[in-house]
Amino acid sequence: MGSAGEVAIVALVAADLVSDGAQAVVLGGSVARGDAHRFSDLDMVAIGAAGGGPEYALRVVDGRLVSVSWRTGDDVRALIDSPADAGGAVPAWRAARIVHDQKGWAAALQEFARGWSWSRIDAACDEYVADATVGLAEEVLRLAGMLEVGNLAAAAAMRNVLALRLPMVMAVHHRILYDSENALWAAVDAAMGPAWTADAAAAAGIATVDLAAGCAAAGAMYTAAVAAARPLIGADGRAVVDLASEVAAGLRGRGPRRE
Repeated sequence: MGSAGEVAIVALVAADLVSDGAQAVVLGGSVARGDAHRFSDLDMVAIGAAGGGPEYALRVVDGRLVSVSWRTGDDVRALIDSPADAGGAVPAWRAARIVHDQKGWAAALQEFARGWSWSRIDAACDEYVADATVGLAEEVLRLAGMLEVGNLAAAAAMRNVLALRLPMVMAVHHRILYDSENALWAAVDAAMGPAWTADAAAAAGIATVDLAAGCAAAGAMYTAAVAAARPLIGADGRAVVDLASEVAAGLRGRGPRRE
């Protein structure tokens, strides 16, 4: 599970959680998987009644950051069956280390995760991808508008929104499971192909520090996402994404207007 120090911290926090009413405690994240680095936090989940503790809290124990999430069993099942969360939640629960399990709740949830498949939520995933892609059209138009008026800080913010959120939407579209968000980006790159990968690097500021080029790359990511999601989008939504795609295409070769 980790070093002796990590084991001691997990035991200490678990004891506190049990005394606060947790019926089960699990350790997740990189420490549970065995690929933690020296700045990794200890991700712990307490399973109990609603209101047993704060939904999410951070604390420092013996110099290590510990994150604690309180959930009911129904909360965990809903998270696993949520299109937006399943990609990370399913592998996390499959690999979780059970620290305390008074009534077998954690074991049952882990068994549920291990038997889970995307087919349970196919229709919900398609709806999520369509809605999210249409919704991000607004960010594309904001990006173009902020570039045009020379509001570079706002343009950079919109670029970052697209660079962050589009891979998450495409992860659902391609039904990608990922052990950590750290691995999400590479997995989506592999699924979407070389052009997307290059644009994602530019939009994230890895391949270029030029704002206009990064914004254009974020626009190109959007048009690629639209192409992938288009069969799932209804007529009204298609009018929206077509407008945004046209605006995104116009970002190529256009820099911010300067007075």
